[in-house]
Amino acid sequence: MNESHEQQAAGWRLSTGEAPGVVVFGGEIDFSVTPQVRDRLLELLRDTSGEVVLDMAELRYIDSSGLALLLELRKLLLEKKRTVRIRSIAPQVRKLLHLTQLGEMFGLSDRD
Repeated sequence: MNESHEQQAAGWRLSTGEAPGVVVFGGEIDFSVTPQVRDRLLELLRDTSGEVVLDMAELRYIDSSGLALLLELRKLLLEKKRTVRIRSIAPQVRKLLHLTQLGEMFGLSDRD
């Protein structure tokens, strides 16, 4: 089974977007898949530079381990003088980021 089939079977998707540095999230990310998501995310960003843009419009669910992964990504990028922001996000994930007060760290305002 190839990687994209494995991701779909696990209920999550991570792929490159239309431009370098754009990462598209889909499905559900919880503690059972976070290690695989982390590996795939780092693989997708290995040969990129500049800002990382997260497209989370198709991400239906993320738990605390997934939020921790986003914070780890932000820290790793900041160490390399890079930035990360979320450009689109599903309403339920947006609500969680606002409740945890993490939205601003990824470029979301209270009005988003």
